Amino acid sequence: MANKTIAEALIKAQQFEEEDKYEQAYECYKYAYETNKNDTDILQKLATSAQMLQHDIEAINYWQQYMNLKPEDPISYNQLLDLYFHDNKYEYYMTRAKLKTLEGRLIQAADDYKKAINNTTEEKEIIAARYLLAQTYELVNKPLKAIDEYLKILDYDHNQNVYLSLAKLYYSEDKSAALNILQQAIQQYPDSTEIKEFLCQLYLATGDYEQAEKYAVSIFNKIKALLMQEKNEEAFTLLQNLSDKEKQDVSYSALMAEYYYNTNDNENTLKWIETFEKINPDSPLPSQMRALVYEKLNDEYKSHFYWGKYYIKKGNQELALDEYLNAYNTNQQNVEVIKELINLYSVLDDKFACAEFCEKLVAIEKDDIATIKRLIKFYEEQGYEDKVIEYLFALAEINPKDYECLLKLAKHAESNNRINDAIDYYNKYLKFAPNSDEKEEVKKKVGMLENGEAPEEEGFLDKLLNLFSKK
Repeated sequence: MANKTIAEALIKAQQFEEEDKYEQAYECYKYAYETNKNDTDILQKLATSAQMLQHDIEAINYWQQYMNLKPEDPISYNQLLDLYFHDNKYEYYMTRAKLKTLEGRLIQAADDYKKAINNTTEEKEIIAARYLLAQTYELVNKPLKAIDEYLKILDYDHNQNVYLSLAKLYYSEDKSAALNILQQAIQQYPDSTEIKEFLCQLYLATGDYEQAEKYAVSIFNKIKALLMQEKNEEAFTLLQNLSDKEKQDVSYSALMAEYYYNTNDNENTLKWIETFEKINPDSPLPSQMRALVYEKLNDEYKSHFYWGKYYIKKGNQELALDEYLNAYNTNQQNVEVIKELINLYSVLDDKFACAEFCEKLVAIEKDDIATIKRLIKFYEEQGYEDKVIEYLFALAEINPKDYECLLKLAKHAESNNRINDAIDYYNKYLKFAPNSDEKEEVKKKVGMLENGEAPEEEGFLDKLLNLFSKK
């Protein structure tokens, strides 16, 4: 029934507009709006009607409601700009800044937020504009300017979100400054869980584990702080008393591994590291923990190898390369690190180093067809015919029926004037290749080579005519 009433009100409003009875149409739109305040189509009609009748305060109210319901739609921003232009420069620039943010023009948005600040003396409005300006500076990667704006807000208002935003900005560059800000924050908000947890993380990062324990809210952070102080039994008691649900958390297996590492139980440490890695395979932490375990066990190869994997996951390829090379120099027969070096040199686009380690790999794993083919491709690109033939021969040894390899080997032998080898490999190709036009051409070529005749090279003119005759 309500929908029908709305529909009737909208039809009546349209009829009034056709008769230039805009006030009556406006009342119909208001009636429909009161029935359903979340219908943006009705709200748009109502706001437009109010604006046309110069009921500016009401129009502003309706367009703001529309903006709240559809913040991604620029229509409300544009209409509000018209309404604010003459009488409210602060709101004009704030709205224009938000529109530019919506359009992805963040630098211009920042300029408009500054203009908004300059067009008001109201403290509450200044704070609102500065907060959005600071967030915009964060988005355009201007942390120092963001910090400056957040600090200015604190001159007016001790806002928890501002303290947290400042601490996050300081965290990566100046942890002591981040601690200072959070210590100020905890004085203002002594019961804030967010501030306490951030303080705990900062103290963990800076090595003040007693303070980390003091501020820990999360049970996992508390256990971490205890383990870092080697209060192992106290930490283990908390680990044992966790609920079944808490034991499903990814932190549980990492903390269990850390406990066993502290107590020199290497077997259980490695077991829990493996459990953690299954849950969180992209984390660099398991590789780091394994490296530390193998350092303790004086296993030089595995220590370097897992430090290499750790740096790969951290995105530091240069340090990873150093560790993998150290591992290789410790054990040059371990194919695991050779394969990691091949992959890493491929990423670094060092083709010659990659080829060097591909050769080391096939010297150990002689049946590695994929790596042999990779070497053939590399040496073909470099024009090293002897190497190409060497690895084609190795490929043919692995699979004597690989007719494509046999044909390629024959062609390379022929081009290097090794006619007897070429005939031999062409004949082997003919034995295993399926029937095709290419096979018939090879038969003719073999006959000519066996008779001591040089196969005629297709002339340039013939090649050109063939090119234009192809469909």
